[in-house]
Amino acid sequence: MAAIKSQPSFHILISLIQVWTPDDPKKPMEEPPSPRLITEIEELEIVDSYRKLIGTASVKFPRGTVIKKTITELNSEEIAQNSVVSANVDNGILVTTRTNSKLADTADFKIGDRIRIMLGYTTDPKVAALAKVDSSGKSLHNDTDKLTEYKKHLTTMFDGYITKCSISTPIEIKCENLASRLKKISCPKVKASKNMTVNDLLSDNGQWKLLKNSGLKLHPDTESCDINIGKVSLTPDLTIADVLTEWSKYKVFAYVKYNNEEPCIAVGRSYFSNAGKDSIIQKDSSDIPIILFNYHVADDDLTLMNTDKNFLAVEATSLETNSKFYHITIRKNPDYDSTNPDSKKWQVLNETTISKKAQKCGATVLKRSKDKVDLSQYTIIPYMSRKIGISHEDLLKEAIQYFESYNMNGVDGSLTIFGDLKLKSGVKVELKDDRFTQRNGYYLVDEVTTKFGVSGFRQTIKLPYLISRKKNTNEE
Repeated sequence: MAAIKSQPSFHILISLIQVWTPDDPKKPMEEPPSPRLITEIEELEIVDSYRKLIGTASVKFPRGTVIKKTITELNSEEIAQNSVVSANVDNGILVTTRTNSKLADTADFKIGDRIRIMLGYTTDPKVAALAKVDSSGKSLHNDTDKLTEYKKHLTTMFDGYITKCSISTPIEIKCENLASRLKKISCPKVKASKNMTVNDLLSDNGQWKLLKNSGLKLHPDTESCDINIGKVSLTPDLTIADVLTEWSKYKVFAYVKYNNEEPCIAVGRSYFSNAGKDSIIQKDSSDIPIILFNYHVADDDLTLMNTDKNFLAVEATSLETNSKFYHITIRKNPDYDSTNPDSKKWQVLNETTISKKAQKCGATVLKRSKDKVDLSQYTIIPYMSRKIGISHEDLLKEAIQYFESYNMNGVDGSLTIFGDLKLKSGVKVELKDDRFTQRNGYYLVDEVTTKFGVSGFRQTIKLPYLISRKKNTNEE
């Protein structure tokens, strides 16, 4: 309870949306001196998942929202000389604006415009008041110092492009993140006779440099892994986004991740398919957000799964040299008798059909029955071998090893938390619950849905796996 007492007792919602038309699509982070600024949001939703290349956002503005242009040293004199006050009535409310501001309408938002959404909390009313005009006529819209101070209390939660806009008021816009531009860049023709790596295709030092004209770079953490993705064939009919989305079938996920303040494309394997250096999340992270259950959690939807390993199955997948996938599922044999040397401990189920031609070439059939087994009562854990062209027998050995080492913690589901932590997907978090310590441990955040507006600031996070527990669950 001591940790809760140290937390603020109230928060004030603050936000800032910047909109501008990019001068150079290859430089998406290059912000103009006078972007359009909005500090009013009725309803906002951001969906972010490392499993999806392109994240989305939707924003609804209240009727009568005022858009202002930033006043800088470059345009301050012009605005001062031509500043004219105008007034109009909106829904019975008299709204006055100057030439550097206007009531928002649909013409202010064009498809392809850049948008940056920053959200936050503050416990200082003076910070919240920076968005309003003070007695000297200054606000964050016309004072650089005020704008800089305001941004210190905000976190960039979304960077992307406007893709749709309503044609009536109140205004509602749909957005996609910076990876959306990859849908507009075609691939070169690539026909590889040997295995290729992510670096070969995406790195600035690679052979093909597919990200060259996107304004995005390969994340340094990914570049250091040099992930093997097998033989690759590309045609100009495909976009870069098509290619990166296709990789998810390999359990290799591409998503936007920041390197300091620079957006990059990160690529990694799902955590439990490969816990090595090329995994989505690093186990030795030194800065792990802590979710205090009695303080941060607004709604609890965590559940306890079946923790009996007799009802665990591992679905193992490998990529063969012909670029086709091979699948097997294993479980413990319910009739296994350790005293009988002829009794088999493992059952191979639902194996990919192997043609007679492939069998003649040496492909091995592992399962004994052609029947498809219903595993609806089982906890099925996916496993993807990192070895391309691995033999069926070796894949079986890897799946058995993975099964035996798998820690069935039994906790999964989702939590809705307040916006204090401003989480992104693909990170590890620690959950602390003083009442139900069986929840305590480290989780992988699979997806984050952020909502902000008149109903408050909330984040619903999906926690598909409890990675590990602390040895001492009461540890502070």
